[in-house]
Parts: sequence; C-alpha cells; structure tokens
Amino acid sequence: MQEPIAVQKTSRLKGVLFTMLGAFCFALAPVWVRSIEAYSPISIVFFRALIGSVPLFIWVSRSPGIRKQADPRQWGWHHCLVLFGIGLSMCSTASFYYYAILKTTVAKAVLLHYTAPIYVALLSPLLLKEKNTLMTWIAVSIGFIGTALITEPAVLLESSRDEIIGIISALLSGLCLSGVFLFGKFLSGHIPSLVRTIWGCMIVAILLLPWGIIIPSGYFWTNLPFLVILGTISLVLPYTLFFKAQNYISAQAASITALFEPVCGVAIGFLIYGEHLSLIGGIGAAAVMASIYISVYRR
Repeated sequence: MQEPIAVQKTSRLKGVLFTMLGAFCFALAPVWVRSIEAYSPISIVFFRALIGSVPLFIWVSRSPGIRKQADPRQWGWHHCLVLFGIGLSMCSTASFYYYAILKTTVAKAVLLHYTAPIYVALLSPLLLKEKNTLMTWIAVSIGFIGTALITEPAVLLESSRDEIIGIISALLSGLCLSGVFLFGKFLSGHIPSLVRTIWGCMIVAILLLPWGIIIPSGYFWTNLPFLVILGTISLVLPYTLFFKAQNYISAQAASITALFEPVCGVAIGFLIYGEHLSLIGGIGAAAVMASIYISVYRR
C-alpha cells in the first residue's frame, strides 16, 4: 500500500534535514584539521576514526538490540563486503580531503570534494537500480555548476604546484565520497545506520594503523582536543545522520542535499580565514540550495 503524499513529503523532509545537519558538521572539519600541528593527513584520519569508535562502541554495547544487529555473523557475505567498501570509502575520502584542505583553500577543497553527486548519479542506476529522472540530472547539473561558481574555477589556472596537488586530492576525495553514499544506501534497511558508522570507523582505524601511529613527539596532548572534536562532531554525528537520512531519501537526493556542505564551507572560509565570497560565489550558493529543492520536491 502506497504511503499518502503528505507522509512521503514528511519523510523526505526528515531525510533532508538529517543530511543538511550532517553536512554542516562535516563543514567544520577544516577548522579542526588546520588547528592540528605536525600530523600527516593519514595520522589525523587514523586518530579521528579511533577516537570516534569509542563513543560508538559504548553506545552499541549499552543497547542489547543494536549490539545484536552489530554482530557480522548474522549478515550475508555480500553485506560484509559492502560494509568493508563503506570503511574503505570513508578512509580514502577523509585522507584525500584532509590533504586537500592543507594544500589549497577551504572553498576549492570543498568544491571538488562535492563532485560526488555526479558519480552517484552515474553509478546508482547500475549499482542500486535507482532510475535517474530528468529532474535528477537537472538538479545534479545545477548543483555542480553552483559549487563551481562558488570558488570561481578560472582561478585554478593560476594555481601553484601545491594547489594543483590539493585539487587532485580533492577530486579523488569526491570520487571516494560517492562510494559512501552508494554503499550506505545499499545497506539501508539491512544494517542500522549506527552499526554502519561504527564498523566504518573501525575499518578505517585498522586500515591506517601501520601509518597512523607514526606521529612526531610532543604534539599529542596539544592536538588531542581537536582530534576528539573531529572524531565526534565531524565523524560520528554526521555519518550517523547521513546513514539515517538514507532511510528516507534516495542516494542521489542525499548526495545532492549534502551539497549544503560547500555552502557552509565557503561561509566558514569567509568568517574564519578571510576567503571573500564574490557575487558569483553568492549566486553559486543559491544554485546549490535550488538543486537541493529540485532533487527532493520535484522528482
């Protein structure tokens, strides 16, 4: 039996709000990353995942129902494989993105990071059997053009070597981020969002353990507060919200709605780092918000 239209809109709105809140939490990451001294991006990602796993483990262990659902022995092998894909995507996304943040401006890093909706739109029909409507492609196009306008890509032609490396890293982070959306949507309805998040964090910590623990002495306690914030506000909370949102909206809608992050990122760059938002950038931010509306309410 099909749900009433009012109920469907309420569910979509809930998914959008969860995704936008998660995007805002992610948008704060550059502030904490740039505050960390002497650590490599891999070390930052490792400690972020390790610290983020602690509250998640406590949360899961205190809930018998969730603890039972977190047992991989009750999953199919394909669910385990996709969950590993989530962890791998989370690992590579954060590593490339943090490297980009340290090498180029916040605005440029966020722009290229959020080319993810393009990859999601291309791959979701193949991997998730989600059909792309004309409005989906219009929303993706408007969203991508909007994020491009935010940072004025013509300036990229004058970039230094470090900035070019940062730009390439940001592009790769966008490709990897699409994996988080696609794999997460595949497991929606099979594995709870909290379980997906904790296993993703643990997989990241295990994958990066050999390199992540190599850190310069004398900085651990200075960096610890920022690592704790990264592991909670900019990891546990947003990923849980993203995965929760996928119970209400499609992978395409979630990835496009997450374009709210570059809008927040540009605002943070302006307020904290003095990266001025031009008229073209303002038009781009408005285009991103329009793409969110189209993707959710005009499908």
